Amino acid sequence: MTVPESFGISWSVRPLEVDGFGSKNSRENGQVIAASPWTQVRIGPRPKSSVIVMADPASLARTNPDLRHSIPSYKPSARIGKLTPPTARASMLYQNDDYETQPVELRGYRIEREIGRGGMGSVYLARQLSLGRPVALKIMSKEWAADPVFVARFTREAYAAAQLSHPNIVRIFDIGESDGTHFFSMEHVPGESLAELVKRRGKLDPETAVGYVLQAARGLKHAHDRGMIHRDVKPDNLLLDDQGVIKVADLGLVKTWKSTPTEVDQRNQVFPPREPAATPRPRTELNLPSTGLTGARIALGTPAYMSPEQCRDAANVDHRADIYSLGCTLYVLLTGRPPFDANTAVELMTKQAYEPIVPPEQIASRVPKEVSAILQRMMAKDPSDRYVDMGEVVRTLENWLGVWHMGTFTPRENQIGRIEEFATKFYTNSLATLRNHVIGGFFAGIALSVVLLTFFGQFAWAFGLVGLGVQTAVVYFVIDGIARKSYLFQRTKQFLSGLPWEDWFVGLSALALFLLLLGMLNILWVWGGFGLIGIGFAIALRFTLDRVIDRRRAGPLKACEKMIVRMRVQGLSEGELRLFVAKFAGRQWEEFFEAIFGYEAKLTIRAVILRGESAGPREKHGTWREPIISAMDRIEKARKDARERMLLQEVERANLMSVGLAADAAQRKAEAAATAMVRRANRARTADIVGDEASARPNFNLQRMMSGAESSNSNFDFQMDAPGFRPFRWVAWAIVGPHMRLILAVVLMTLGSLWAIQNDVLLRPFADGATTPLAFQDVPESLTGWVDSWNALAAGVLLLASLFTRGNMASVFALLGAAVVAFGHHCGIRPAEPFHEFHVALMLGSILALVGFRLGQR
Repeated sequence: MTVPESFGISWSVRPLEVDGFGSKNSRENGQVIAASPWTQVRIGPRPKSSVIVMADPASLARTNPDLRHSIPSYKPSARIGKLTPPTARASMLYQNDDYETQPVELRGYRIEREIGRGGMGSVYLARQLSLGRPVALKIMSKEWAADPVFVARFTREAYAAAQLSHPNIVRIFDIGESDGTHFFSMEHVPGESLAELVKRRGKLDPETAVGYVLQAARGLKHAHDRGMIHRDVKPDNLLLDDQGVIKVADLGLVKTWKSTPTEVDQRNQVFPPREPAATPRPRTELNLPSTGLTGARIALGTPAYMSPEQCRDAANVDHRADIYSLGCTLYVLLTGRPPFDANTAVELMTKQAYEPIVPPEQIASRVPKEVSAILQRMMAKDPSDRYVDMGEVVRTLENWLGVWHMGTFTPRENQIGRIEEFATKFYTNSLATLRNHVIGGFFAGIALSVVLLTFFGQFAWAFGLVGLGVQTAVVYFVIDGIARKSYLFQRTKQFLSGLPWEDWFVGLSALALFLLLLGMLNILWVWGGFGLIGIGFAIALRFTLDRVIDRRRAGPLKACEKMIVRMRVQGLSEGELRLFVAKFAGRQWEEFFEAIFGYEAKLTIRAVILRGESAGPREKHGTWREPIISAMDRIEKARKDARERMLLQEVERANLMSVGLAADAAQRKAEAAATAMVRRANRARTADIVGDEASARPNFNLQRMMSGAESSNSNFDFQMDAPGFRPFRWVAWAIVGPHMRLILAVVLMTLGSLWAIQNDVLLRPFADGATTPLAFQDVPESLTGWVDSWNALAAGVLLLASLFTRGNMASVFALLGAAVVAFGHHCGIRPAEPFHEFHVALMLGSILALVGFRLGQR
């Protein structure tokens, strides 16, 4: 049997003698090629490809009426019959002949199941091992991964999109490559798309629909202000999470649409080329009919939501194409159906270009005429008749919803009262007060006991109590972090998982030396015994008081989140919502705010709410975490920049070599391009405007900044990582690098401890009596004689503290300070009564080290 042509493609269908989906006959013998307006699906006898998918049964029956008779169990409501693999879902669209299996783990990610497929590749639900969080992992298909030009462009655009940070945009976390598999990870949005929402609930009420579209418009405005256009806005790419936040997905990424020659010819007949190509395209500009990338006269996106100019020439559209597509999306939300319907893609694009839409109020009577007028202007055929930009769309939708802005925000009394009520219930908790008293009393008691035991000469027990405090804090931090998934614990876990083996070796060696030192002093048993007590205290605290406190605080937090979701749907932006909660949550607002919006949002709003102290006196929460997190962020950022620079360099090198450039020249140009892109991305993040409602456009364009190898000849600032300066980088690493400083710190602290043991002053630091320099049998005195005081140990501590700073100048000053502390009293430093030479050296060296710490903070 032959099915009628669907936009120029013939499909052959072999009837199945089956009673339903998933029968033995279909698994072993049958092979069906099913056609729908959007995809082709192959069902073969092999287990890995034996999945029956009907993406759009209604369109399938309308286009191919004979097909329903070949599958007796066909029903208009049926979507998918699932055999194998077990991860198949209704959203799958199989476009390849074979089901491509993916590895269970992929460089830091564990893949759990497939959640979708597109023209570029597959999307999987995965878990990022370093943070333990779910992510959406998009893996490029093998077909596209074999094209170095496509891979280079894909990587550049994914890297550019990763620089976007907005509450209404799906955030890209990481891009990478593993064993030839190219991927990027992005935020996993728990919830559903607006397409699934409309399918489940039907058309939405106008206020809710406009509220959702307003959120999407804010995210698109953020991208447009940075030079990025989506080109495929549709309900499937607008995700609604469980907190009522709309997030725009697939923004800035390469869009593909597999076209056949017949289909391209039909499009060119409907939309004649504006000017013929005079010369063949160079290899660096892809031949789009075969690759599916954006180019002249090639229509990309989803036809039901494409602007007329995008149907003609997708390469030259601007931000107004996204306005049109967002208008089509609003039409679907209001009416439950797309603005145009057709049997073929070309017919559908023809209607988009020339036919007027049916006003939405004629389909859904509840649609106000004001909303209909807004929608029809968004969907004007001529781009010049639409809104000027997405900012005007945002303002128009806000005006219709009656949204207040924080500059003139006057919330209603009941809203203020409810926020104050939730915050009061959150903090008014007798057990929380008791917990704070217990923790404060525990550590205060340890500190007082250490002072008293030291005064009476019981140094071993004092040292054991110090171990009690340290081990209790560490064990509680781990248990609480696992239970609550606290931000500091997640960041620490990510930091440790990213350490190279050299750092692990040095760290474990330092721990082994510390334990060896405790054993030599015969106090290891004291440390271990107090550690067991600390473990018991931490477990008891977490699973008694903390658990009850969390249960009591869950009520006001959930009630506040429900109120925030309602305000969000009504059109209030994320920045306005967060500032509203922070302003009216009371003096101790930070812990309550962080429990709702997170640690990073708290830091951003703190900078706003405390500006000029207009909000009155406010208390901060958990400030001791901030220098630790800041230090880890700096180190992690350097690691990420290095990984991304190497990836960009490799894909640019392959791209340049594919167009005939010599290997050496391609390597040099790729290194320059990768360095320039990373530097520009850092500059773009620095110049970006904090918040989601920017009053002025930033002075950078992400698309131009990520232009890759073509712009690699531009001048850029001197950097130690720049091509041509690698020898200097290795010299700098060998002299002032963190590994070298850590090694020197361990050596100095070990020698200082051995000197204290030899002179029996480690547990009697203030004992009177003469001391002798460190000495070993058969070791020349000139090598160890300089260790004759506590200064060697102090120098090691200074170098250890310098690891929390970054920068070559900071490292140089730290090394100079440590050298003065360790050797200064042997180099002619004169004492000043009542101080000795080593006292003066310790003070001078500490001053130099503090200067370095200050430079590192800058």
